[in-house]
Amino acid sequence: MADLRFYDKIPNGAPADSLLNSLMEDYFEYKHFKNITQRNAVVKILKRETDVIVSLPKGHGRTTCFQLPMVICPKKVSIVVVGVSSRIEEQMTRLNRRHVHAESIDADTSSEEYDDIKSTINYLSSIKSTLNSILYVTPDGVLTDNFFNLLLHLSDSNSLGYIAVDLSYCEEDWSRGLTREGYALGFLRNQFVDTSWIVTTEKPCSEFINNIKSILGLRTRRVDDIPVDAVPWFSMAIDDDDELDR
Repeated sequence: MADLRFYDKIPNGAPADSLLNSLMEDYFEYKHFKNITQRNAVVKILKRETDVIVSLPKGHGRTTCFQLPMVICPKKVSIVVVGVSSRIEEQMTRLNRRHVHAESIDADTSSEEYDDIKSTINYLSSIKSTLNSILYVTPDGVLTDNFFNLLLHLSDSNSLGYIAVDLSYCEEDWSRGLTREGYALGFLRNQFVDTSWIVTTEKPCSEFINNIKSILGLRTRRVDDIPVDAVPWFSMAIDDDDELDR
């Protein structure tokens, strides 16, 4: 496993010479990043100094921004909240092809099924060669006691990696204001203060982004007693020319 402390030394140029690009190819078979914005967002996420927001158009690598850090961080279980079931299926299929354990949970997931998930995670964590696990949850699943208890279990065992909220294709629901799901996620953000959060969206609108920051209570943290500035927002317009050839 590469030492993540050195990821902040990776230059934006020379993609073929980058350790991070090598990891991208190892896990997702991409020789380098789609664009500089995607790359910079991943580097910032790996530093864990602050929560991170990423706005990228469709096809520009939003999903990789959180999947790559989740896969390569030391033995953890990460959570991805997705509001569209078809996107959950697509992302899980992609991960399973790369031998990453991924499961999905929702409001109908039973206590027995949660116990099975915990058992599977505990078993996989005992195998050194196994990649990290990623659990997908629908917004209604966030409201359940079983989900909260699972997060407590992961946090108490120091197994909780990242928490990502993928807002793609459901931005309008969030634009209307605070929902029950948004309130629940904001509550979780305050409960699990040591966990880094990632928010991805297709909507590059500062008003919308500020609204999301407020709803979720996104935050920065102090690093070596130095306060980190505002929650970073990585955004790229569709006509930006920083696209890198694959």
